Amino acid sequence: MIALAAAATAFAQFPSGLSVGAGYVSNTKKAEMKTPVSNSTETSTLGGFYINADYNIPIADFGLGVAPGIYFDYVTEDDSKEGNIGIPVNFNFSIPVADIIKIVPYLGPTFQYGLFSKEDDKNVYKESKEVDMKYNHFQLFLGGGVAVDIADIVRISFGYDFGLIKRINESEAGASVKMTEKNLHFGVAYLF
Repeated sequence: MIALAAAATAFAQFPSGLSVGAGYVSNTKKAEMKTPVSNSTETSTLGGFYINADYNIPIADFGLGVAPGIYFDYVTEDDSKEGNIGIPVNFNFSIPVADIIKIVPYLGPTFQYGLFSKEDDKNVYKESKEVDMKYNHFQLFLGGGVAVDIADIVRISFGYDFGLIKRINESEAGASVKMTEKNLHFGVAYLF
């Protein structure tokens, strides 16, 4: 009872601007493999969930803001699985369209670190045995999306992020492997 009361008091003291949510994320990786005798491309899509929290800081009175946050995602497909932690910094603009509805487009960078991946330090792509591949745990995404705020209580969001750093970028003896990635995500959040 004491813990429940403390949690309720803590939530009641959260300042306006905090949101906590969860949703679905789809991660698509594209690997381009080149050897002296052949070229090939392999694409894989992993699906999973994310949980996140962010805090919107107003920059101007007319609806402009910046929302730093944190999230954890877990994606899987067949034998592949990975978990990441990220820090998005999204600039947003709130547009009231009805008494209780706001459209909030946003964009910005996301700094991500891969906590674990089945692709760590191993040759995933059999066609490129000539290259000893290392999976890069750091990623910088650039992306954006749109959110709909309902009654300043619920947020529904949809976004897309493109990875600016190659997860794998190795070359050796005329062979090379380069892997790029992108994320598509949608979710629901509670606004405090």
